[in-house]
Amino acid sequence: MGVVSDFLTRSYRTSPKNLPPGSSTMIFQERGRVGKSSGALFRNWAEHSEWVRAAVNIRKAQVSSAEWDVVPFDQAKPFNEGLQADLRDLFNRPNLAVESFRSWVEPILEDILVLDAGTIEKERTLGGQVCALHSVDGAKIRVSALWDGDEDETRYWWVPTPQYEVPFKNEDLVYIMANPRTYSVMGLSPLETLRLTIDSEVNGALYNSRQVTNAAPDGLLDLGEGARPEQIETFKSYWSSEVAGKGAMAFIGGTKGAKFVPFRGSNREMQYQEWLIYLVRKIAAVYGIAPQDLGLTMDVNRATSETQMEMTEDRGLRPLLALVQDYFTREIVWDEAFGGDDNNLAFRFTRLNIKESMSRANINKLALAGMPWKPVNEARLDEGRAPIGDPNDEANPYDKLMANTPLGVVVLDDLPTAREVSIDNKQPTTEAGQSQASKPKTPAKSSSD
Repeated sequence: MGVVSDFLTRSYRTSPKNLPPGSSTMIFQERGRVGKSSGALFRNWAEHSEWVRAAVNIRKAQVSSAEWDVVPFDQAKPFNEGLQADLRDLFNRPNLAVESFRSWVEPILEDILVLDAGTIEKERTLGGQVCALHSVDGAKIRVSALWDGDEDETRYWWVPTPQYEVPFKNEDLVYIMANPRTYSVMGLSPLETLRLTIDSEVNGALYNSRQVTNAAPDGLLDLGEGARPEQIETFKSYWSSEVAGKGAMAFIGGTKGAKFVPFRGSNREMQYQEWLIYLVRKIAAVYGIAPQDLGLTMDVNRATSETQMEMTEDRGLRPLLALVQDYFTREIVWDEAFGGDDNNLAFRFTRLNIKESMSRANINKLALAGMPWKPVNEARLDEGRAPIGDPNDEANPYDKLMANTPLGVVVLDDLPTAREVSIDNKQPTTEAGQSQASKPKTPAKSSSD
């Protein structure tokens, strides 16, 4: 901590160019190239801390399972439908080594949540077109601390070993940071913030594991005043080899009465459970999720559960979705090979979950006063069902908006206007109560009758 404290006290060093190598536990700089020095440590925490693993898995699954699409950036402007289809295909199968969007994006999300360095390599054809997208280990990427925006200058290096490196220009590598900083070209990993918390949680788990596996607790065993030194040594050897296992046990003698003096209090006396809950709450706070998502449900009722779910979506999930879709739009969809931002297309998450779909449906119901807003076939396609009728028939009523009226189900294109209804209501009625317009016509009698 001495080096870190010294670094923090020197507040005037705000530029990464001034940082000496190894001045932080998180980043290092060499020849103007900044990288993650604690990548292996952060990954070890994410793999062996159950609470961190749970938090990362929750966020990964939420983002990778959310519905997405490539849609017009501005609905009022034209766009190329062929390019839209090509971009959809690219995200559906980013490269030949992965099977789906989900299997490609989850490793990237892992690096964002663990290292704050989600990295994507854009593979191009000889003509410069983007033909594949590859996830890259963010811990092996070095970032130039001297890059000034020149697109022809190298900004990133992939360094799998100290003797080998591959340079990348800005247009060929996507580097996603959720927590950028003015004083560093690297983002701040959530696990760097949780360093002390995770250390405490892991050490506490190891201590309790040792207490369970040991045959005897840690403490001091007093054999009493009748024990001679050679007897103490003999009993100590017997205890260590046959009983104690790995326990920390000391032996003394020559005092009155045999007794045992524990070195530590019990878990209840040390309030271990309260301390563990405190650590888990800090992990949940940094990752923007509710403690109940990690299994802490002792203080949850129906009212607080709904409030916590809304908060965890607003504080953690939606910002992460916005971060991903903004990077995918700016760095991939708006790549110069696809025409830049003039193509008027964007990557968007269209739906998070069923709860959001119900909220949106209720909003549309109120806004449209109960009128339908989705054709039958569109709803069936959303559920993975085959459409009804001929899909090539422009007059197919199931491809149009339909409403249930007192006259039966009608297509909104054929719905009578208010004037037509008013005229129909003003028609004189017959003795049977039918209007002349609606009274059925009787066929004329023939001359033979």
